[in-house]
Amino acid sequence: MCGIVAYIGTEKAGPILFDTLKRLEYRGYDSAGIAVSSNGSMEVLKAAGRISDLEIVYRSMGEPGGSMGIGHTRWATHGRPSDENAHPHTSGSIAVVHNGIIENYLELREQLRDRGYVFASETDSEVLAHLINYYYNGETNGELAASVSRALKDVRGSYAIVVMASGIPYLVCARKDSPLVIGIGGSSNYIASDVPALLPYTRDVIRLRDGEIAVVHRDKIEIMDISGAVREPAVERITWDADAAERGGYPHFMLKEIHEQPRAVQETLAGRISEMEGDVRLDLGLNQWEIQTLQRVSILACGTSYHAGLLARYFFPRTAGLPVDVEVASEFQHMQLRPGTLLVAISQSGETADTLMALKKAKTCGVKSLAITNVVGSSITEIVDATIYTRCGPEIGVAATKTFVGQLVALFLLGIRLGRARNHLLPEQGRRLLGELSRLPGLIQAVLERRDQIREIAQRFSGADIYFFIGRDILYPIALEGALKMKEIAYIPAEGYPAGELKHGPLALITEGTPVVAFATCGEKIYSNMKEVRARGGEVIAFAGEGDREAAEITDTVVELPHTLPVFSAVLCTVGAQLLAYYTAQILGRDIDKPRNLAKSVTVE
Repeated sequence: MCGIVAYIGTEKAGPILFDTLKRLEYRGYDSAGIAVSSNGSMEVLKAAGRISDLEIVYRSMGEPGGSMGIGHTRWATHGRPSDENAHPHTSGSIAVVHNGIIENYLELREQLRDRGYVFASETDSEVLAHLINYYYNGETNGELAASVSRALKDVRGSYAIVVMASGIPYLVCARKDSPLVIGIGGSSNYIASDVPALLPYTRDVIRLRDGEIAVVHRDKIEIMDISGAVREPAVERITWDADAAERGGYPHFMLKEIHEQPRAVQETLAGRISEMEGDVRLDLGLNQWEIQTLQRVSILACGTSYHAGLLARYFFPRTAGLPVDVEVASEFQHMQLRPGTLLVAISQSGETADTLMALKKAKTCGVKSLAITNVVGSSITEIVDATIYTRCGPEIGVAATKTFVGQLVALFLLGIRLGRARNHLLPEQGRRLLGELSRLPGLIQAVLERRDQIREIAQRFSGADIYFFIGRDILYPIALEGALKMKEIAYIPAEGYPAGELKHGPLALITEGTPVVAFATCGEKIYSNMKEVRARGGEVIAFAGEGDREAAEITDTVVELPHTLPVFSAVLCTVGAQLLAYYTAQILGRDIDKPRNLAKSVTVE
């Protein structure tokens, strides 16, 4: 995941590039770079390290002029973080910034070397610069858009790119399986990986579709597919403002977004539940007969979204009488996608490359498909038959928090809708579920008010070498999610397990003082597992229901959660785990909103 920005207009490009890059720094920050074009020449500046380091050098050079430029902030995939591997990559008069992975870059690299091109980096992205330059100086005779189009026909993989050439008064951008949006600003236009980078400048955006190329002038935009067929740009008005993408007084985006979860759940539920009828209003892209004859649900997702899918594996059989398969999208091979299967793809951004590729492959089986996503108009929505939007607002923090909870709520709604449509749930059962679901925003707020206690627990165990998270039944996926958050944010090794599996090996790693987070809101069986941990000297941190005496007898570290139906307690346990990971990371001084930082240095070309 990397961040791309570009600008063309009437103002100096440099300050705008730095401002928009900083708004995308959560997408990666092991290196950054810009290229600015002015009076037929190009100035390239790049650095391993923070954007702020690069900006200092830019200012020391007198802020080179030019009203057109491109920028990039990198999270290394091919090649270590270094000056040479930072973007933009150049070849002759061509400069390129790229997000994605070029799968056949080794083959292309050898071909280009045979043609006399010399590589300065270890990255797959540099291949694009040389390949575009090859066609630019060859068969396309200096036509930049045609050169980009021709080069991309040789490429296998994913990409979002912006290309600039000395002496050419426009930018060319293209995308496949990686997001790219164009901001319209009157006499200026902007390009970025994510909308938040553009909000200080415009709220009118065009989302580039898969396989499209755009030629962006300062006063016009032309969009075409790779074959040259032109389409009229569809302009979307962004309704949330720049403040929604700022920290709003919180020290980190992650904490802000954790505290936004009551509102996020309200938005996900809004207009979708009828407690009187005990039913849910959702357009699933299925008629009544198709719903009643469903045989199973198959879910594709990655990371946190995969954990949300795992929860559906427990919920849907109970509410809808349907078995559920869940597969990590990057490992998608042989799901049982037969007639009568509903394929559900879950992706916060709607742009997760592995999920999109797996979904396209799965769709060849001819089954009905549904997406759960947070981003209107994202790529995933163009592939599926119907979409459930979580409507959580922009999520800036690297660690998914409010959007994960939004996914859980969307899956609860889907499970209830299928159950009612299939007559597996009676109206009174639906009313009970929806009545409790509508209480979730207030219950989440009650968990947030326990933050001081959770911060004290984080302080107590901040020196731990490893964490364990355990849960049974519907709380097992939450144990996996809790462990992921501790690893991702606090950089502490963490393992998530079904509580009953401790005795099959993991207990060997639990020694004196090892913290074990037990989600204990779904029945009494987990108590015996908590006792196993204590017998080996481990420290149990229990998230349990209010007044749970047995949990309090086993451990004195109990975070009491408000009562709700066991299935919905998964959301409350999630919020508790998020706070624990956040405060642990804060106490340890981690850079919470970004991946790990690496070495700094600066190169000027």
